[in-house]
Amino acid sequence: CKYGSRIQRFISCGPIKFRIFKVSKNKLNLVSLEQNPKYEIKPMKHPLPFFFFLLSCTLSLAQQPNVTIHFRVDTTKQEIKEIASLWTNYLNSQPDSIYDNPYWNEAEKQHYKDFDFSRAYMYQLPSKQLLNYYSPTILSIEKEGDNYAIRTMFAAEGLEGIYRKSNPWCITKLYAIKENNKWKLKNALPILTQNWKRKTVGKITFIYPAQHTFNDTLAQKANKFCDRIAKDFQFPDWKPFDFYITENGDELGKLLNFDFYAAGYTTGIGMNDNRILLGGFGSEYYPHEFVHLIAPRVNRHYLIEEGFATWQGGVMEKTFEESAKILASQIALNDTVTFLDILDKKWGWQYAAYYTTGAIFCKLVYDKGGITALKKLLEIPPDNGKLVESISTLIGINKNDLDSFWRRETLRYLKN
Repeated sequence: CKYGSRIQRFISCGPIKFRIFKVSKNKLNLVSLEQNPKYEIKPMKHPLPFFFFLLSCTLSLAQQPNVTIHFRVDTTKQEIKEIASLWTNYLNSQPDSIYDNPYWNEAEKQHYKDFDFSRAYMYQLPSKQLLNYYSPTILSIEKEGDNYAIRTMFAAEGLEGIYRKSNPWCITKLYAIKENNKWKLKNALPILTQNWKRKTVGKITFIYPAQHTFNDTLAQKANKFCDRIAKDFQFPDWKPFDFYITENGDELGKLLNFDFYAAGYTTGIGMNDNRILLGGFGSEYYPHEFVHLIAPRVNRHYLIEEGFATWQGGVMEKTFEESAKILASQIALNDTVTFLDILDKKWGWQYAAYYTTGAIFCKLVYDKGGITALKKLLEIPPDNGKLVESISTLIGINKNDLDSFWRRETLRYLKN
């Protein structure tokens, strides 16, 4: 079973439908797949276009991935050989799944449910399929203090033309440590940040590199913002969290075990269950991501999840009002785009259309029915049909009129 020789462009900004290319007798066929939570493409916080390479066989038939070891990796050394074997075994152990994986260190498994910080970003398809296409090559295993750093490139072969631009998938860098006299894998974050400065202001512990100049005013502002969100929307008292400050998405990626990554690239990620926030703007103030850590964690629709954070915290370094005006100006130039185009992520990623549309609906529902109505909106599950029905009910319109209503309400922001 071989992979198809063509690819299709996708926007990674939330769960979307995708297609699998099948090859039989030199003919390329498209097979449409309906939305399937198991194979959802994970959202990027600030969406970027990238290419998804898809499979030419059924998802259940992929072979175990083969791991290449670069000649630079000296496996004649016993420790290097053991660590190469450890990492190879992990890559062949369904690393996209969360379970008591024997190759990961016990301390992190006990502390974090989703213990491999790169998992959700790397495995945007099941690991067997992804690793068979983007074959792993161990580039280096180098000693750093008492630990060993493992760098691995995941790349495909035989790509031509523009398709080569989406290769490699990523380059990871994580660590091997000794635990009970055995080598185990460990996230890069605690190792890379062990000498970073730490300062607790209010309920937030800010963790930042030595070259960063700490801004106490923004730290105070961050706590006040979190307090206001909890108070204004009658949320439970928010729990403290750690905020790791980096200068950009690449530096943030290093804390997620990436030397380079494109799929899942982000400048902000809130790990709500772990009470960790990673920021890639070099600032103590990141209101959009704060909202994700303050709002009660439920399995809500992604349009509402990001819409609420955008309404209250802005998006892509712009306020909600600024983003809404940009979206309105683009819609005014396009009389064919519909609400369903936004919902299906077919249009407007460069204008943060999905996030901003969700924010517009959050504001509309709140203005119509206050906190009670907004909380009902925040409880909508990840089901597009229920989303359309619930929004229409909460606003008080026929669901068949939702598209024209959305356009009309969005265009109002041109006047602001």
